[in-house]
Amino acid sequence: QQQQWRPQQQQQQLQKQSARVPPQAMPNIDAAEAELENDKGQVLSTAATEAATIAPIDTVKDSSSESAMPRLAPMKNAPAPSSKKTKSAGPYQPLLHVEGHECQAQALELGNVPRVEDCDKLAVEEPLCGKYFMFSQEHPDWKCRCCEEGGENHGPKSDNWNVYRAQLEKAVEDSQQVSSKEKYIPKIYSKGHECDDQAFNLGKITSPAMCDALVAAKPECGAHFMFSKLHPDWACRCCSRSGADDGPASPNWDVYEVRAPLPESRKPMPPAAIMNPSVGLPVADGLRPKWLLKEDALIIDGRRSPEQGGGILILQAVLMDASRGWGKKQGFRPRWLRAILAANREHARTFGHALIVRSRPTEPQLTPWQIRQCGKKSADQCRKDNERENYNWEKHLMLAEYLNSPQNFSHVMMLDADAAFIRQDHNTLARIVDLMDIKRKDLFLTDEDWLKYGEGRINGGLIVAKNTAFTRGLFQDTFDAHVLGPTPLKSWRIGVQHVVCSSNEQICLNDLWKGGHGAHFSEFTMMAGGKKWNHGAEIGGFDDPDVEILHFMGGSKGTADKVLCDGSRDVTGEGPLGYGCKK
Repeated sequence: QQQQWRPQQQQQQLQKQSARVPPQAMPNIDAAEAELENDKGQVLSTAATEAATIAPIDTVKDSSSESAMPRLAPMKNAPAPSSKKTKSAGPYQPLLHVEGHECQAQALELGNVPRVEDCDKLAVEEPLCGKYFMFSQEHPDWKCRCCEEGGENHGPKSDNWNVYRAQLEKAVEDSQQVSSKEKYIPKIYSKGHECDDQAFNLGKITSPAMCDALVAAKPECGAHFMFSKLHPDWACRCCSRSGADDGPASPNWDVYEVRAPLPESRKPMPPAAIMNPSVGLPVADGLRPKWLLKEDALIIDGRRSPEQGGGILILQAVLMDASRGWGKKQGFRPRWLRAILAANREHARTFGHALIVRSRPTEPQLTPWQIRQCGKKSADQCRKDNERENYNWEKHLMLAEYLNSPQNFSHVMMLDADAAFIRQDHNTLARIVDLMDIKRKDLFLTDEDWLKYGEGRINGGLIVAKNTAFTRGLFQDTFDAHVLGPTPLKSWRIGVQHVVCSSNEQICLNDLWKGGHGAHFSEFTMMAGGKKWNHGAEIGGFDDPDVEILHFMGGSKGTADKVLCDGSRDVTGEGPLGYGCKK
């Protein structure tokens, strides 16, 4: 029934690491210029060639934290600025036409820019603009606006506005830049974004047309490039073949399609993770076990006799989200994640457990009630808005599926992919199972007692379920309730009635625990202290001998590799050059 609700879907990713682009001027490496001289000679004028400098992409520093130019307001299909040359040498000086007036007839609003010169650059390249524009130096946030042809005179009086004559010339496009004899018309592929994966930095280029030509001549490039109209000094940068989509948002960058002809070997290709969602993960060699569901991958099966079934199964969902914190579609996985997976693999190997990962969410992700709530939002935006909660619900779906597996596992553990076993000297899971048997409970949960007010509040990042009728029914119930959202699930398999689970899975469990459902839920469930069994890493705990599992939630994720690989002991079992710790 669940598989019918969410049938499988194919996707994929390619491995390569991208760099954010800084607003600083790029390094000028003259030695590299000779490498592209022949290519440039075919596509650029002599003046443009002399202006271009080439810098390798690995010299780029991160600029995600830099303050950016104001975002340009949407233009009526206005093309990006091309190459511009001043009529006279020296610093730019505004050419005032009418002081204290607006245009009599405005053509276009060209967006927020801080200086008259920037407004000039935009106005001169817009075919719908005349030879004049209006700009307020006291209030640049009032935006750059160009006058219609003949609309520069006799405009309304205004102390804050002046009308200026455009001084910069439109670039004369080289007919060799594109195969067509028509004037070059840039085509924006993704407005307000960078490449997800940059292939090469082609240096300072003054227009999208010139950038297009250089990219077409560079074999290392794909079929797209990124260019900043307001900051051409940030350089022309091409995307890899699979790196044009899903790049970081940036109001100063646009991704363009290459208009010049390209061979088939340069055409776009989907990222590696679309074809193989487990790319970059430590998937076990050999034949894929038949009992695995969907596109789940086996990391290790440490059971003595897997063919006989039984034993303990550890589940982890490693799902790439919009923040790209869990990896990139090209296949790169961050060191903190690799360190956690390596530590968990070592624990499963040492103590005879099986460990699998799910790296592609079950489709469709959106429920009917979520779609209704999104209203007029695009499907992509709706998915992003509900991504975090739906990814968390995937954990309950996995529990329901593998508790009903023909492998007949004795226990199934769901562990967040940012949580790690840190005691490799003894079997943590065996100790949990012993506690459950002593207390005669089917479900093991932990609270957040490491926080000031967290005692008694369930953390959904660690769940151990004994394979019983109660747990098999419970997680089918919770997921069904999620699908219904604000509509109560009338009859649960575990016996409760009319319970709603329209928020995240953790709140759903807390409602069952505290909501007066003792006979149906609490009697089968035990709550243990998170300080020992699911300790928040933000307050340390690695060197505490009482801590069994360390949970690197939120901002502490980025410290996991430093703790697990570079700390007081190696818990990955592989050393500094292994999958988890290599840099």
